[in-house]
Amino acid sequence: MNNSPIERATHTLDTIIYGTIATTSQDGKPWAAPQFIAFDTDKATFYWCASRKSQHAQNILANHEAYITVYDSRALPGEGDGVYAQAQADEVTDADELAKAFAQLRQRHGDVPYWSLEDVQSPDSPVTLFKATVQKMWINAGGEEDGHFVLRRESVPFRSN
Repeated sequence: MNNSPIERATHTLDTIIYGTIATTSQDGKPWAAPQFIAFDTDKATFYWCASRKSQHAQNILANHEAYITVYDSRALPGEGDGVYAQAQADEVTDADELAKAFAQLRQRHGDVPYWSLEDVQSPDSPVTLFKATVQKMWINAGGEEDGHFVLRRESVPFRSN
């Protein structure tokens, strides 16, 4: 197991293909959506594809705030790492970024049969590509408080450029 927070976070982000994207509606109602994700370490940015009409897409387009959690749900208690990120999210509209992000998702997930690059490039398509640029990132760290095991967060120095 890697020891530094950035090594542990990178390992988790490289091996886990799902993340939970948490958003809030304009009236403050929370929403969490599991998604296939890719993480660009150079840009400290998560990417995923989703329906434009999905609740989390509507929430992102309304307020751009997102919180992302990535963890191995199969890990035994005390053995897994969780990555937590506070981010600014939006639809990817730049053609170059869209092509690169789509290629990252494709490389990570293989030939996904239900959307294509052409789908996410078209403004008339019901699906689009989203991004969430990390503002703060943490990884879980075990600790003890008054003789009890507690989870704490350790900062991970991923920052967007």
